[in-house]
Amino acid sequence: MTLPEPRQSSDAQDRRDRGAAELAFEALYTAHYQAIAAYVLRRVPAQDADDVTAQVFAVAWRRFADVPAPPQDRLWLYGVARNTVSGQQRAARRWLHLRNRLSYDTVIGSGVLAYIPVVDPVSEEVRAAMSALRPADREALQLVLWDELSHAEAAAVLGCSPNAFELRYRRARNAVRDTVTAKRPANSAGANHAGEGPVRLPQESRTEQP
Repeated sequence: MTLPEPRQSSDAQDRRDRGAAELAFEALYTAHYQAIAAYVLRRVPAQDADDVTAQVFAVAWRRFADVPAPPQDRLWLYGVARNTVSGQQRAARRWLHLRNRLSYDTVIGSGVLAYIPVVDPVSEEVRAAMSALRPADREALQLVLWDELSHAEAAAVLGCSPNAFELRYRRARNAVRDTVTAKRPANSAGANHAGEGPVRLPQESRTEQP
């Protein structure tokens, strides 16, 4: 008489499944942590970057069954990072608004003049031009020039077609260049003026130049 194989307990199988998931998640984390941390650091204050990056991978662990196979897993993480950064930025804006309002009320109530820091206009030119872009256009520029994604990869992160991304990217790049150039003193030779050369955005490392 042949006896059936003993059934393994569901608890033992669950432990094995969890162990396999943890190993797979560790591989995902090791492969993409640096890229995601750099993405976050370029978009949030340095003191918040570690927490935001940790939130991204916490979401990845909770939704690990949804993570696609490589190489799409990296783009999926960028999408999570984008949403997480947006949430952090909204919270930061609310806090800044509250802080400014409280500071204003305190200054008005005490009759003390507020200190207004002097900002170097030259160092803020590109930042101001980027800030003036529509959020989707700004993100298109950042994904290519900062995060070094190809246009196709960036389109996947933003959830749009490659053609739509191409239009968005070129519009953003031209807008920043034109805005910064318009603020520079004109000179007929096009040479450096007070140590400032022509406006050049960072070169793309993985895509063709527009």
